[in-house]
Amino acid sequence: MIGLAAICWALWLTRNAISFERKKCRSLTEIICLAVSFISYWAGLQNPSFKMVLEAGTEALKNTALFFHPQEAPSEDAGTVLLQ
Repeated sequence: MIGLAAICWALWLTRNAISFERKKCRSLTEIICLAVSFISYWAGLQNPSFKMVLEAGTEALKNTALFFHPQEAPSEDAGTVLLQ
């Protein structure tokens, strides 16, 4: 349930940034990493055994997202720092 809430919240915030602040979302990796940060933060509010499960899940999700993230920036993104 926490993972679903984090993904929905990340999508909502990204939608608001695109619609109202006129920012661009460069890749889906940004949304996934935002969701991972929410799950990591909310894991601290859980009991210790569930916290460990959430932290392991966030690490696996982050590593998977970064594995599929393009390692070279497109020419229009010159000067942008990519996650590794």
